[in-house]
Amino acid sequence: MNNNIFSRARLALKAAKEQLRRPDTNEISTVSLFNRWGTYPSNGLTPDTLATILKEADEGNISRQMELFEEIMEKDPHIFGAFQSRKLAVSKRDYQIMPASEERHDKEIAEYVRNVFNNIKRFHTFREDALDAVPKGFSAQQIMWKIDPANNVYIDRFELLHQKNFRFGLATDPKSDLNKIRRITDEALVDGVELEPFKWFIPIVKARSGYPGRASIMRTVTWYYLFKNFDVKSWVQFAEVYGLPLRIGKYGTGAGEDEKNDLLRALQTIAQDASAIISDTTKIEFVEAVQKAASIQLYQDLAAYCDAQDSKAILGHTGAIDSTPGKLGGETNAENVRFDLIENDAQSLDYEITDQLVVPLVNFQFGQQEKYPSYKTVLVPPKNRKEEQDIMNNSRVPISTRHYYEQLGIPQPQDGEEVITPAPAGIPFGTQFGLKEIAASGSKKKL
Repeated sequence: MNNNIFSRARLALKAAKEQLRRPDTNEISTVSLFNRWGTYPSNGLTPDTLATILKEADEGNISRQMELFEEIMEKDPHIFGAFQSRKLAVSKRDYQIMPASEERHDKEIAEYVRNVFNNIKRFHTFREDALDAVPKGFSAQQIMWKIDPANNVYIDRFELLHQKNFRFGLATDPKSDLNKIRRITDEALVDGVELEPFKWFIPIVKARSGYPGRASIMRTVTWYYLFKNFDVKSWVQFAEVYGLPLRIGKYGTGAGEDEKNDLLRALQTIAQDASAIISDTTKIEFVEAVQKAASIQLYQDLAAYCDAQDSKAILGHTGAIDSTPGKLGGETNAENVRFDLIENDAQSLDYEITDQLVVPLVNFQFGQQEKYPSYKTVLVPPKNRKEEQDIMNNSRVPISTRHYYEQLGIPQPQDGEEVITPAPAGIPFGTQFGLKEIAASGSKKKL
């Protein structure tokens, strides 16, 4: 009898453990009022309104802030292009699943994780959506776990949910932790609900220290968007008023009200149709705006200044988006500065994918491990080929031919291939590569 009781208890405990090792394969409904409508906070945005939106986010209510961030990305091509450049610099890179060690068991686990990741639907889209955390501080995607007939756990796909559907901390408790994220639902519009375990992938990328609600780059960019927005609106109004010359109508001393009204309609018609009829006793003059060019330059300078500040905040410099074509070293120098940010974004993404996807996947499939495989984005630092060539040419130590070719990124010639002999000292670089010079000098030879 006791044996049966203990046997049933062991079976129940085993079943409970197996249940814990199985992911929730149900899809969580995220359709809510927050997805059906938006407040469009950028309409009529003023400094006071912007400050109010940011203060709400300081208290954990980030919904309007996230809506504003989305609208800014839609309306400002410069900001969108800068962030797109930064996101694609990571999302288009290859990735690796690194085993925890060289032991056979760890390699088998890494191979299983690698196969799962290679078969996730639209995995490239998942990475692009995950990197939406770069401008906005975090992103959120629902993990759609699946279990095949052989009882193997894998990830089928991800479903993106807009950041406005979340908040940090409890609205009803001022002392709550503002680092803890909660999901807003129709049933919990104020405080939200706790996130379902292992059902959400939420990477957090901080541009500076502080809790996620106010640590995003867009918090800085937003102010310059506002300044530029005022500037461009004024610029458009200026173009409407001063794009055409000022029209002045003159009427005679004895003109009546009907004649004056006819003259006014004629002035308005000229603005719309460029044609009108008036009495021969009236007169219309066209007056060019004074210092129009200087006024236009003012608007251009302010817009360019705001774009430059946005580039500094997003890319760390102003060279990548609006670099001068042909400027020697400009593009290379800009790319070197950007690589620090690329590394930071990639490391943040790698950590979150390992922590929130790789570890749970391994636990569900193999049980808890002492060591886990890791996800790693493949990054290759940019090289200044000319600088490296100068260093090697002036080196006082022997350099292998193989290393020389590898550093310059040039394939080493094979036996029997035709090669071009470097120019003798004193001849401008590149001259020897002309077809006539090659034919005349016979600079092609066999190895």
